[in-house]
Amino acid sequence: RAAPTVVARDRVAGARLAIASGADVIVLDDGLQNPALTKTATLAVVDGATGVGNGRCVPAGPLRAPLEDQLPFVDAVLIIGDGARGRQVAEAARAAGKPVFQARLVPDALAAARLKGARVIGVAGLGRPEKLRESLEALGAEVTGFHPLGDHALPSEEQARAILAEAERSGARIVATEKDLVKWRHERPALHAAAEALPVTLAPEDEVGLLAALTARLIP
Repeated sequence: RAAPTVVARDRVAGARLAIASGADVIVLDDGLQNPALTKTATLAVVDGATGVGNGRCVPAGPLRAPLEDQLPFVDAVLIIGDGARGRQVAEAARAAGKPVFQARLVPDALAAARLKGARVIGVAGLGRPEKLRESLEALGAEVTGFHPLGDHALPSEEQARAILAEAERSGARIVATEKDLVKWRHERPALHAAAEALPVTLAPEDEVGLLAALTARLIP
């Protein structure tokens, strides 16, 4: 929705296609750990509540490489939300000479107004699904049920039917993330038709500084 998007298992092939299609800038999702392309600017995005978890690499922890080994390749660190673990990452980044920026997720104002005081059932397939519950509770919704899924996961057909039945019994509205609804449109159409999204926007505390840090790398 924001820009033309290339999905490619081969990052080099995907980048070449983007350039051939007229791209001036290529934004990589989850590109820090992939060495196939040399990056002009690298922004490490960290959840403030979870940080780097136990600090270990898979399968013992969430990291693909140790934090201290990745920081030399990072130009700036963005911490989303507050939390002790996020502050620990920020301290490590500053000690390594990296600029650190803070941001928060802000729910769409119209959606927040519609959901305030409403009975809702939350469904989220995120790395930390509880972020959706926290957002719903913060805007004043009554969360009568919550279904955390794995990151990028679809609810099974059985789960989808159970969620729809729960919503019908309780008179609650089904609320998911935009990320989930995109996948449900074709894979779980009945659940998609019954659910609504809670859109959020990333709001950096120092947007000018963050853009300046990245622009300094992108524009020689």
